[in-house]
Amino acid sequence: MPPTTVIVERNVETPMRDGVILRADVYRPQTSGPLPVLLQRTPYGKAFSSNAFALAAAERGYVVVVQDTRGRWASDGDGTPFVHEKADGYDTVQWAAAQPWADGAVGMWGGSYVGYTQLAAAALRPPALKAIVPTVTFCDPYTVLYRGGVLALGVVVSWGLTSQAQHAIMREPDPARRDALTAELITAVDGMTSGTTFRHLPLETMPLIGRDGLVPFLADMLDYTADPATPQWQALRVPHADLDVPALHIGGWYDIFACDTLQDYAALASEGRASHRLLVGPWLHGPLSGYVGEVDFGYAAYDFAVLSDELQLRWFDHWLKGEDNGITGEPPIRIFVMGENRWRTEDIWPLPQTRYTPYYLHSGGAANSLHGDGGLSPEGPGSEPVDTYVYDPRNPVPTRGGGLCCWTAGLAAGAFDQRDIESRPDVLVYTMPPLETDLEVTGPVVVDLWAASSAPDTDFTAKLVDVGPCGFARNVCSGIVRARYRDSFTAPRPLQPNAVERYEIGLGPTSNVFKAGHRIRVEIASSNFPHFDRNLNTGEPLATGTKLQTAVQTILHDAAHPSHILLPVIPR
Repeated sequence: MPPTTVIVERNVETPMRDGVILRADVYRPQTSGPLPVLLQRTPYGKAFSSNAFALAAAERGYVVVVQDTRGRWASDGDGTPFVHEKADGYDTVQWAAAQPWADGAVGMWGGSYVGYTQLAAAALRPPALKAIVPTVTFCDPYTVLYRGGVLALGVVVSWGLTSQAQHAIMREPDPARRDALTAELITAVDGMTSGTTFRHLPLETMPLIGRDGLVPFLADMLDYTADPATPQWQALRVPHADLDVPALHIGGWYDIFACDTLQDYAALASEGRASHRLLVGPWLHGPLSGYVGEVDFGYAAYDFAVLSDELQLRWFDHWLKGEDNGITGEPPIRIFVMGENRWRTEDIWPLPQTRYTPYYLHSGGAANSLHGDGGLSPEGPGSEPVDTYVYDPRNPVPTRGGGLCCWTAGLAAGAFDQRDIESRPDVLVYTMPPLETDLEVTGPVVVDLWAASSAPDTDFTAKLVDVGPCGFARNVCSGIVRARYRDSFTAPRPLQPNAVERYEIGLGPTSNVFKAGHRIRVEIASSNFPHFDRNLNTGEPLATGTKLQTAVQTILHDAAHPSHILLPVIPR
């Protein structure tokens, strides 16, 4: 292969419709003719975000434009997250397509927030945008920051501090103030590791990112409220109906945005968009590695075997260059089936052969902890005593893996042994006998729970666990619901003390084979902290609450209240 010379232009100005100047680095091969453009819009610094991919794509015959988003790094303007990405994305796509080195076709790529910048741009349908690759990302920021009406405290605080606050400190012109703010940031970030930062109350006064802070990101998210219908959330959402561009969606079962990846793909594909593709591995929010927490899912799960960069370039070769490389003739869905640790292709999500099968909670009234009498079976309950536990927000159940972001020292994501968590008396544990044959669970998982509480408001959590013959209890997926939002996010309703209510807890999607000899387990508790904020059990407003009280929780599983997990079982 002959050598390729790549020209790199730094800080190329890109004017937006309101006159604000954003700046981009441009990578282009030294050729005479115009070429298709690959665009990335990032808040994380264009100088080092995607250099390797940019050079590889340039050598393949693309002009690559990597732009700092508004108010970040070399770009001017207000850097408030989310709010400018639709208009700025449209303007940048059309600007790139009109440059003398461009042939008029533009593709976009990138992950997390950088995936959202693609979807936001695509929502306004810029004519030059021909294909995108949204990776570990979301169409709706609301679903990132609130789940079941509960604030995703871990991601809000960690991303707010390490991305928003840190960048604002870097731009501080006064050296003395910059040093003081840096010291405050170090204390807050180290406090995420020790846990003190996440315990700060009231939430609206969180250091640096709270109200009157350097960057009031957390306060803004609290002001938006847990109601997705508010104008602020609606303005940021990317409606599925607006996404006409071909998209290759990439996600991970242990990614914080796994629900969004699968739901967005399913919604788009269900509308007859044959130009959408889906790839899901056993991955975290990054990197694409088979080693996930404490579990190695095998070499096939590593990017060395998947070659995701080559897959993306093939996608762009077809849609931007018109190459007939067979990528659109391949099955639209490729998923990694955990437990068996192999890849499989499918045509539809959720899988049409799915049998949604309830597995019911059982006990003699003492399901507390791993050492209790909680059981799980496909047989419905009869007359059974309730299980009770005390939830104390001063001593919440700690987060142990799962889909997390963005500070590994305090929020280690992935698959971990849950036995320490299951040893707590405020965790109810329901376990099946060892399976005689393999059981595949692929699809969205839901827990239907009947419960009562002594508090005016509280939370209920659920977790699906795969227990190996040695006892290793691997978390598969999990979810949470805030009691006040059990009926409606728009009209929250307090609890009546000890009144029985039904709760639906979405645990998200997965693909896992529970092997013969393994046991299926369900955990029920009232906290998963600091992944989610603690419910203080008082009914005070989320932003200003400071009082903590214990709650006595009652879980029912009898014929009139058949609490169960609904598993998407795939026949074999």
